[in-house]
Amino acid sequence: MQSRRDLLQGSVGLAGAAALATMVPAARADASTNVPTLQARLRADMESYAAFGDKVSGSRGDIASAKWIGKCLSEAGFAVDQVDFPVPVFETQVAELRVGDRRISVAPQPIVVQTPSKGITAQAVLVRDGFEARNVSGRIAVIVLPYGRHAAIFSGEVKPLLDEVVKHSPAAIVIVTTGPTGRIIALNTRLKPMAPVPIALMAPRALPVLSEAVVARRPGNLFVSGRSGTGTSCNIIARRIAGPKWLAFSTPRSGCGICAGERGPGTAAFLELCRWAAIRYPDHSLFAINSGGHELDFVGTHHSLAEGPPAAQTRIWTHLGAGLATRDAFEVLGRNHELLSCSDPQRVMMVSPELLDDATRAFQGLAGYEKPIRVVGGAGELSSIIDRGYTKAFAGLGIHRWCHVEDDTIDKVDAALLEPVVEAHRAVIEAVVGRMV
Repeated sequence: MQSRRDLLQGSVGLAGAAALATMVPAARADASTNVPTLQARLRADMESYAAFGDKVSGSRGDIASAKWIGKCLSEAGFAVDQVDFPVPVFETQVAELRVGDRRISVAPQPIVVQTPSKGITAQAVLVRDGFEARNVSGRIAVIVLPYGRHAAIFSGEVKPLLDEVVKHSPAAIVIVTTGPTGRIIALNTRLKPMAPVPIALMAPRALPVLSEAVVARRPGNLFVSGRSGTGTSCNIIARRIAGPKWLAFSTPRSGCGICAGERGPGTAAFLELCRWAAIRYPDHSLFAINSGGHELDFVGTHHSLAEGPPAAQTRIWTHLGAGLATRDAFEVLGRNHELLSCSDPQRVMMVSPELLDDATRAFQGLAGYEKPIRVVGGAGELSSIIDRGYTKAFAGLGIHRWCHVEDDTIDKVDAALLEPVVEAHRAVIEAVVGRMV
């Protein structure tokens, strides 16, 4: 039985290999051919992406990485446009919860509602279920989320508790993002405030201090202040026109923090597949979108999806989502967060129905991806793509343990783990295009 590597080995050919060699001159080359290996190219691109720093929409890192991605696509033969769009931004000045002489750092939850300059002083009350939410009127409601890999304020286990709390008119809301790292987990949001009162995020490791104050009925004082405004993010739209048949590729670029594990693998895979497709399919037109605004209700993708190719002429749409391939880590016997050389399996491959068999074969043996599922609405951008008529589409999506956490850094990824994932994406594309020739 042929492996994914066997099936794809001949796809690029000597001309393609030479072209890829000129595209990534800094990557380590294979000694026999002087061509950068796939792992080397992926590693170089992930490192380049991570080096731009914070990727929150509208930040310098967001814009700088967009320009770099546009340059890479231009060098691969695409005509590239940068499409700017407005995004809400917030520059934090003070964000803390004071309890007696203790000060607990918090993070303002976008879209930010600020406290008065003197803060909001009220008794704090812990909320762990809907029953406790009834006691928050006029108080600081401290929503303690169950342990999990939280990602958005409008879905998962966050939304039901938040909705219950908001109904009972709290003075302010603090969400304790209980998760694998013990740190604050940033939450994707809608483009409007999720409550009429300030919302802040707090790390679970600070909960004992706050719990003591709750038991003693000592008031807390929440401060959230800064400068709100409108910034600019952008989409990179790239096309290579070669005929009426189209292949489409997309990936988000922005997020909270460095995003090396959340966005680095998807960015590297996106660039690799675009370069490969430009060589492998000279008779197909190619469309690629690299979007900003992901953490703001996927606003970048919504802004430019109408620029996509005709759905009826698009053979397949490949979307590269979050946490495509990240390192797993220990959680037992005091070895918490010690990185492993295997992939974090908390990921899933979502596919349109027609691609289920192809994806099952291609991703066999890849933890988390080996059992593809139908598309889940609101889980990333794929459902919006399919809603526009692109009936053959698929996307990998993962929530790795450092997702949306400030130390999602380059050590959380390994090109050796990403390589077979890229090969599997190629195999799905090959299977679909091969049937339609």
